[in-house]
Amino acid sequence: MDILTIGDSCIDVTMHVSNADEVNMSGSDKQQICFLHGSKIPVDRFYSAVGGNNVNVATGCNRMGLKTAVYTEIGDDANGNLIVDELNKLGINTEFCIKNKGEVTNVNSIVVHNYERTIFSYHAPRNYKVRDWEKPTFLYYTSIGEGFEKFQMELIDYIEKNRDIGIIFNPGTQQMKAGYNSIKEFLEVTNILILNLDEAVRLVGEKPLPKMHIDLQKLGPKLTVITDGKNGASGFDGENLVKVSAYTDGREVKDKTGAGDAFSSGFISAIFHKKPLKEALGWGSINSFGEITKESAGTGIFNKKEMEKITNEIM
Repeated sequence: MDILTIGDSCIDVTMHVSNADEVNMSGSDKQQICFLHGSKIPVDRFYSAVGGNNVNVATGCNRMGLKTAVYTEIGDDANGNLIVDELNKLGINTEFCIKNKGEVTNVNSIVVHNYERTIFSYHAPRNYKVRDWEKPTFLYYTSIGEGFEKFQMELIDYIEKNRDIGIIFNPGTQQMKAGYNSIKEFLEVTNILILNLDEAVRLVGEKPLPKMHIDLQKLGPKLTVITDGKNGASGFDGENLVKVSAYTDGREVKDKTGAGDAFSSGFISAIFHKKPLKEALGWGSINSFGEITKESAGTGIFNKKEMEKITNEIM
């Protein structure tokens, strides 16, 4: 097995909405949208798809030629069956997609307005545990719900016994909400840490980019990656700080859902295929852009042949 992804999976229900007022609240530099509470809001387009950070990354790595498996705890319901069926169609190992009797599968609601998305995420408490999976080359650990700490300690013990596994950490909503102390020990066994800029600031504070990378590596990771949307991405291996610009081929941006996961799968796949750091960041940036030109997560990502063709043309 080349990579095992671990984390919650879900069904994403996406609504494209144009009838909303854009406002700028005092004290915030981020644009916000406003709906009249108690009203009915017209939806322009609506669709649902299999989602979740781990599923999106598994899908992307699978398209890049990695032998991929998913460990997720889901409900024993129609949505859970849909997740397993969709992964099976892609040839992803679903042996450890565990259906919990009497439980329902997570559903996330996503509102897209002017190409930007707002996600109402739901993570039901799940009983994750280290299972008898084949030892992977890479292990990707990401978003799970409240109570993750117990499983995380079990996972650390597993990692300590299998130090030849490359550990990739992309903390999710609940892990970041719980704060640094809740993930401190996992950071210490992490090889590659992937964060967006906001997450990096929450962990080490706002400071010049090189200092942020240095301080993140002091927490344990050997390679740190920070994504910053239209400003591109950067990576630091302890010696070299490498930056790449955000990629575009001129196509229209339609939906930013899944952009971060597409970056992660592109970057991880490049590292797996022994590409240098700058090219790996480029794979992430290209994959992320491809994703946001489509209206459903996982539909804009590239395969290895397509990715190498693009990188040969631009790098």
